[in-house]
Amino acid sequence: MKLTLLLILINVSVFILSLANFEYFITNYGFNINNFLAGNYHTLITSLFLHGDFIHLLSNMVALLFLGRAAESSVKAWQYLLVYFLAGIFGNLLMFFPIFGYSKEVIAIGASAAISGLIGLGIFVCPGRLVLFGSLIPMPFIVAGALYLVLTFSQLFVISEIAYPAHLGGMFVGAMFGFVLGENIAKRLILFILICLLIILLPYLIGFVLA
Repeated sequence: MKLTLLLILINVSVFILSLANFEYFITNYGFNINNFLAGNYHTLITSLFLHGDFIHLLSNMVALLFLGRAAESSVKAWQYLLVYFLAGIFGNLLMFFPIFGYSKEVIAIGASAAISGLIGLGIFVCPGRLVLFGSLIPMPFIVAGALYLVLTFSQLFVISEIAYPAHLGGMFVGAMFGFVLGENIAKRLILFILICLLIILLPYLIGFVLA
């Protein structure tokens, strides 16, 4: 858990520091297309450690604690950090895709895309590891990942302050690393797809039974 706790500490410290002049930090260290095209490439990474408010920070840090530590225990330290940062960077770069409707002025902040990368990774390197996700009931990592993917897809093109495309992009990066680092990938992928389908169909099945 050393790296997970270190990342949490950095995120919390940056949030506290940003409170001194929030607008300055968001404007100069948040990521948007204009900033990037102006040569502020550092925002690809600095934006990953900024959060809009305490609830934003808390939700991300809880997810990082319970899901990140499971992924960390299953891979090498450099692999864990590589997934974290590449997922966050790729999630930011998706803002360039016109299909998602982001203007050049929209600023992206938060660790969500990076954490999504760890979720994608964990699905294939530690699918049976019990984690907490959205409730106090432990569930296998692969189930938590399937829930996360279905929820993300359902909101992908909904106008929102939450950057769901970045979440999906980060998760994709993590999953690609999971394919390389995990075992029995074909079986785990099939199981993951089946769980996603079950989650999607479950409301209809319940409605059919109760009808």
